[in-house]
Amino acid sequence: MADTEFRIEGLDETIQAFDDLPGVLSRHLESAAGRIANRLEADAKRNAPVDLGGAGLRGSIRSVVESAGAAIIQVKTGASAKHAAPTEFGTDPFFPPPQELEGWTRRVLGADDPESAAFLVARSISETGIDAQPYLRPAFEDNLDFMLTVINDAVESAFSEVGLA
Repeated sequence: MADTEFRIEGLDETIQAFDDLPGVLSRHLESAAGRIANRLEADAKRNAPVDLGGAGLRGSIRSVVESAGAAIIQVKTGASAKHAAPTEFGTDPFFPPPQELEGWTRRVLGADDPESAAFLVARSISETGIDAQPYLRPAFEDNLDFMLTVINDAVESAFSEVGLA
């Protein structure tokens, strides 16, 4: 019986490429996550309602990129202003403290008597709640294609860099 011999060329290089891939892929995905975080934060800020009071809600919107284990990279975008969630989702009727609305009635309504105006606004909120003014969800939804493209490009670049593309 004849002996058969197999020879595989490039096997060592392929094994090395697969060994290198996790680190290279992680680096590319972290960069992609940074691009995504910047886009989401900018769009959420652009979408956020703002009154004449300054930074408020917009100034509290931040995105961070975090590693959650060896293979998971997270982008977290949110707002820290106390009125962030009620603005995004709206509320059921409740009676807010009128004194917390006085500055808003001065800035937005131009109220000469902000204390009385704030009470009237609080009473209206107690009857109807606050309508949602989404800013985070639209930023995410409007950027789905962008996010998928950036992630796909990162994966392709990583495979190319290690010689597997």
